[in-house]
Amino acid sequence: MIVFPAIDILDGRAVRLLQGQLDAVTVYNDDPVEQARQWIDQGAEWLHVVDLDGAVTGDAKNIEYLERIVALGTPVQTGGGLRSMMTLERLATAGVRRMVLGTALVAEPMLVAAACERFGGAIVAGIDARDGKVAIQGWRQGTEYSALELVQELEFLGVKRLAYTDISKDGMQTGVNYGAYRALAGRIDIPMTASGGVSALEDIADLYSLGPQMEGVIIGTALYEKRFSLADAIRVGHAGQV
Repeated sequence: MIVFPAIDILDGRAVRLLQGQLDAVTVYNDDPVEQARQWIDQGAEWLHVVDLDGAVTGDAKNIEYLERIVALGTPVQTGGGLRSMMTLERLATAGVRRMVLGTALVAEPMLVAAACERFGGAIVAGIDARDGKVAIQGWRQGTEYSALELVQELEFLGVKRLAYTDISKDGMQTGVNYGAYRALAGRIDIPMTASGGVSALEDIADLYSLGPQMEGVIIGTALYEKRFSLADAIRVGHAGQV
């Protein structure tokens, strides 16, 4: 599995949120680019960068930071406020390798289809769910879609990858919702990246056990709080053993 250390950008700083709540912010670095350098120095093979300002406003706000992070040379996957072809084109031109669509999956299916046709496997469906129901608009608005229903619709639109976040676990360091990932993996045909709740190396090993369809895991707070090293996370992600 790919281990994606997370860099969430809010007001120009690298932060983490508890369950996506903007009033529960912990700042870990005043410079997101410097944070990216730190992960790269620790062996990061990919970076997962989220524009939290963009996720809330619907308009990508931190593209300049993204361009500087991409210039460091490590592959970048990014999401947050990606709701136009113009933004996707700019990111692709900058060298972003994967682009995560969130709210657009529900609000603008035609954009999703066009993006998949234009960028292929570089488009990732970023599905965030609370109690099994999809949330959009920076996790502030719930929908009646179940994660499985939405993924199945998106497969018809050409989506080739999924990043699934369990909002209730995000930032909590209470372990992943393994049952949810296992149930979803058994019903879909596209590779999936898990996000939310990783607190120990055993969580990574559990996800690895789901097989090659589990393509990656996004880890944030546990790395920032030094629950384990990025090097150890990558080792377990590669071998599946703690």
